[in-house]
Amino acid sequence: MTHTVFANEITNEALGSLGTKSAGEGLAFYFATFWKTAVLIGGLVFLVFLVWGAIEWMTAAGDKNDIEKASHKITNALIGLLILVGSYAIILFVENILGISLLEPQFSVNY
Repeated sequence: MTHTVFANEITNEALGSLGTKSAGEGLAFYFATFWKTAVLIGGLVFLVFLVWGAIEWMTAAGDKNDIEKASHKITNALIGLLILVGSYAIILFVENILGISLLEPQFSVNY
C-alpha cells in the first residue's frame, strides 16, 4: 500500500502556525521578523548609549578627555539611529518600487 505525501501537508506541531508556511513564505516571514527584531534591539542599544553618553558628559566635571569620550558615544548612538532609520527608508522605497510589502509578506497560492 502506497501513500502519497505532499510537502504542504507536512507540518511540525512544535512550530504551531509557523510550520504551515511554504518555503518562500517562511523565508519572507523570517526575514521580516529578523529585521523587526534587529531594529528593536538597535533602538534599545541607541537609547542605552545615548543615556550612557549623557551621564558621562554630566559627570565629566569639565575634564576634556571625558567630555570627548561622552561626545563620541552620543555621536555614535546618533549614527546608529540614522542607520536604523535609513534601513527603514530603504525598505519603504523598495516596497513602493516593487509594489509588495517586505515587512508584512502576503502570498496567494493558486492550485
